[in-house]
Amino acid sequence: MAKKNSKMIELGMDMTPMIDCVFQLLIFFMVTTVFAVQSGLKVDLPTASTSDAPPEKDLSIVISDKGEMDLNGTRVTMDNLEEQLRQQKEIFGSKVLIIKADKKAMHGIVVDVMDAAKIVGIEQLAIATDDEEKKPGT
Repeated sequence: MAKKNSKMIELGMDMTPMIDCVFQLLIFFMVTTVFAVQSGLKVDLPTASTSDAPPEKDLSIVISDKGEMDLNGTRVTMDNLEEQLRQQKEIFGSKVLIIKADKKAMHGIVVDVMDAAKIVGIEQLAIATDDEEKKPGT
C-alpha cells in the first residue's frame, strides 16, 4: 500500500483577503454613517408662510402639548433644564436654540424655556414652524 502524503493539498481560492475587505467596508460604513437625532415627542408645529429649515447642528428643544420636553433627544424637566442646556451648549458649541413647541403647548412653558436659555447664555432663539405649502390637507 502506498503511504498517503501527510500534507493535504489545498484546492480553491483563499477567502481571507476578500473577508478582510468586506469587514473593512462594513467598519467604514458604520463609522461614517450619520444618525439623525429624533425626538420621542410627537408635536404638531404651527404653520407659517415664511418657514425656513433650521440647521441640524443647533440645539433644539421639543415641547409637547402636555408640557413634556426633549432637548436634542434627551428628556428634560423644568428642574434640570438649565443644567442640561449648559451641557448641550458645551457639547454642540452652539449659541442658537430652536424651540419646536406644539401649537397647543402652554405659552408659559415656552417662555420659561426661553428664559432658561438666556440665563445659560444662548444668544439666539428660533421658533420652528411647518411650511403652509407642505402641510397636507391645506
